[in-house]
Amino acid sequence: MLRGYASLINTRRASPLSLEAAVAAMAPATRSAITADLKCFLKWCGEQRPVAIAVPASPETLVHYLRWLDAGPAAGAGGGAKPATLARRLASIARVHRVLGFGETEALPTQAGMVRDTLKGIRRARSTRQAQAAPLRLGMAMNEGEVAPAGITVSALIAACGRDLPGLRDASMISLAYDAGLRVSELVAIEAEDMSRVSDGTGRLRIRRSKTDQEGEGALAWLSAETMQRIRDWLDASSTAQGVVFRRINTLSHRGKAGLAHEIRHFVGRNSLSRQGVVAILRKRALDAIDAGLVEIPPGEEVETIKAISAHSFRVGLTQDLFAAGEDGAGIALALRWSSPTTALRYARELAVGSNAAARVLARRRQSGE
Repeated sequence: MLRGYASLINTRRASPLSLEAAVAAMAPATRSAITADLKCFLKWCGEQRPVAIAVPASPETLVHYLRWLDAGPAAGAGGGAKPATLARRLASIARVHRVLGFGETEALPTQAGMVRDTLKGIRRARSTRQAQAAPLRLGMAMNEGEVAPAGITVSALIAACGRDLPGLRDASMISLAYDAGLRVSELVAIEAEDMSRVSDGTGRLRIRRSKTDQEGEGALAWLSAETMQRIRDWLDASSTAQGVVFRRINTLSHRGKAGLAHEIRHFVGRNSLSRQGVVAILRKRALDAIDAGLVEIPPGEEVETIKAISAHSFRVGLTQDLFAAGEDGAGIALALRWSSPTTALRYARELAVGSNAAARVLARRRQSGE
């Protein structure tokens, strides 16, 4: 993937053993992210600001790189990145420097004052909090007196799924992702052997590895009886007895001769859905739900509403539903495998605004006219 950029990297300090150990310690997703970030930096160094050596980098080079990333679409494919993305790209560059033996006896270029100040200035200029994934809540009140959430919900998405193969797959995937509050990497890696049913009809999902479980100890998640039935319907219809559960479906459309009906056939593939595939499915089902009148979206806001849905929306929605039901941050963090209760609280911030002390008291006063 980095072919053509080798001449820009000084590997004299790196030992084969240290490189092997560093790569083995990284999770696949981390390794992919660092590779992509490094490729972006090296490509820029070669095209936008030609340099003899990109790694180790100079602080000046990193400052110009950050400004280019922040410059907007006119700067190219890398332009217009959010401050959080810039920070991640810097962290990847720093990680690569350490792997190659730099930073042991001298400060890393990413730690230079001008680099830190540039990133801080970009954050201040933006003065905006990073957009949070739109929550996909269940679609019903979680507590007495609470109004059922409006907009696109898990229930609406499932109702928009039909009984054909794509519909069975999508309904089971949506239902399971919400119940377990899964990250997309966890969702697409689920295999049939990872699920088991218990006597009351509910199920248990074994999550083999996740973002916060790099040692591979695994975790268990609860699944509702409704989800277990949807999973069974999908597995039976797709003849999936083992291996990945949520697979790509190939569609064959055949237009018959005059007078014959148009035929559509579905074939279940062997490959798992990709992250992009999951997002595409969610947005398609959201559009189906809107078209079917299952949800009401203010005129003109349909496109932005659908674009705000991401693979992370299930975790945000379940977190908000659990807070609405009265659960505390520590319990939610444990159930959803958040790294800390602080993370869970951050995702519930918007929900809390509508139910805090000011909202409760002033709502009653204004409604009563006092």
